Amino acid sequence: MKEFKKYLKKLKKQPVLVVSHESPDGDAIGSSIGMGFLLKELGFEPLVINKDLVPEKYSFLENNIKIKKLDDLNQNEKLEKYLVFVMDSGKLDRIGFVLEDIFPKYVGIINIDHHISNDFFGIKNFVYPKMAATSEIVGSLFLDLIGYIPSEAATAIYTGVMTDTGNLTYESTTSATVALVSILHEMNADFNSMRKFVYENESIGQIAGVRAILNNLDYLMDGYIAYTYLNYEDILANNLTAGDIENYVDYPRKVSTSEVAILFKEFTKDEIRISIRTKSKIDANKMAAGFGGGGHKRAAGFRIKKPLNEAIKFALNKIVEGLKNNEWNN
Repeated sequence: MKEFKKYLKKLKKQPVLVVSHESPDGDAIGSSIGMGFLLKELGFEPLVINKDLVPEKYSFLENNIKIKKLDDLNQNEKLEKYLVFVMDSGKLDRIGFVLEDIFPKYVGIINIDHHISNDFFGIKNFVYPKMAATSEIVGSLFLDLIGYIPSEAATAIYTGVMTDTGNLTYESTTSATVALVSILHEMNADFNSMRKFVYENESIGQIAGVRAILNNLDYLMDGYIAYTYLNYEDILANNLTAGDIENYVDYPRKVSTSEVAILFKEFTKDEIRISIRTKSKIDANKMAAGFGGGGHKRAAGFRIKKPLNEAIKFALNKIVEGLKNNEWNN
């Protein structure tokens, strides 16, 4: 972190852009808004964007800093000579668009992330896999550089940390993570709003989606693998977004016998998104890497360009074979 702090202290005033991965989750949004606040404190005027809309459950975080949808940018905004801060993205293509196509004059990429699978795509790469969330990186920077965290930024950072650590229950959580959450409380992070909007705010459509994945739940290897899927028709009928279903993979993970939990998501008919969660014995990042994806040791993902049924069959066959051959053991 020392190198990152030095870099930010010396950074000359210039146009800056903050972007995270498409289909943003709590950490992508929390770290983007948090970084936006930090850059403002350092004298910059950041433009914070995402390819997709912020999921409704995280919209309470958008007050003084809003995340602008890519399609809503005007021509002047696209032609600035931005230094681009890419948050929480293991690979550059995770942002969902080609930077030079939209921002032809951008001058460089600053890569800020905590994924072990990060491929160091920036001119500067500040990647800290031991941090439990990218939002934790931002929170630590705030304290070291500014000495305090404005309450609105603290709420965003808190949301990112809590959603990416299973409310401090995942093994990625460290004593430093817990200490930061305590400091965020002192900085007046709005814990109550986070609970209300993120955890007590599901639509009827989201509940219907849960019913669908439970109906589709199945098992392999005597329950060692628990998997389910959400097809295009259910996604469309219930008006579901990627943000709405980001935690659906937790349902197969709840099965007592399961070590590997898998969720197949058919947002389009020609490409299936797959989320993997593991408990203690299998490295999810290594498993996902076998399909061209990545992530963390216990949470990862990848995509397959096949119809849903073919993708399920292809992925499960390869995963079963890999597990039997002990390819992804810790």
